[in-house]
Amino acid sequence: MDNAYQDLRKEVRIRAENYFAQDYNCAQAVALSCTELLNVKTEGIKQVAAGFGHGMNAGCTCGALAGGVMAISLLLAGPDTKGFDREIAAASAELHKKFVSEFGQACCRGLRKKFSPYKNSRCREITSKTAAITLDLLLARKAPSAAV
Repeated sequence: MDNAYQDLRKEVRIRAENYFAQDYNCAQAVALSCTELLNVKTEGIKQVAAGFGHGMNAGCTCGALAGGVMAISLLLAGPDTKGFDREIAAASAELHKKFVSEFGQACCRGLRKKFSPYKNSRCREITSKTAAITLDLLLARKAPSAAV
């Protein structure tokens, strides 16, 4: 891995941690950090991702993972994308697989029990790592037009 790539990974993690520290939820932090870094329009993403934090507020799928899928969709979907898209589905499935490999599961409730009862210590790290994993997938699939 070259230095520019490592710099992007570091930057996306820093951005995700900063958004999280500013009280954005995990989904918002991942989606914003990845899309901004890859110069994708982020208009509306904060609102769309708002309900996905804390396991969709039900303890189900981790919001950081959901935010990663949102970033993948924003970058890979075209204006005419409808329904099932093989490339987006494959990237989303790969993100899920890598997430589970890294953290052992995708369930927010289970992650909270496994790692720590304290949101800031546990979720900040999961959010940051998920942003980097998502960025890896995005860079492998579509070269950004002008990464920061």
